[in-house]
Amino acid sequence: MQKIISSASKMVFMLMAIAACVAFFMGKLDQNNFMILSGAAFAFYFSNKGETSNEFAGK
Repeated sequence: MQKIISSASKMVFMLMAIAACVAFFMGKLDQNNFMILSGAAFAFYFSNKGETSNEFAGK
């Protein structure tokens, strides 16, 4: 849990995922847009490694 709080990219990823899920279940985000948004967020999170010498690079 501490690593998630101390990494800005992980915080943004979690907030985007939670917001997309809430909007989807409330009916404010349709199925097509939810898939595009969540797919883009996951693709960025798992592909962006950033500077590898940094402890908080990407994942």
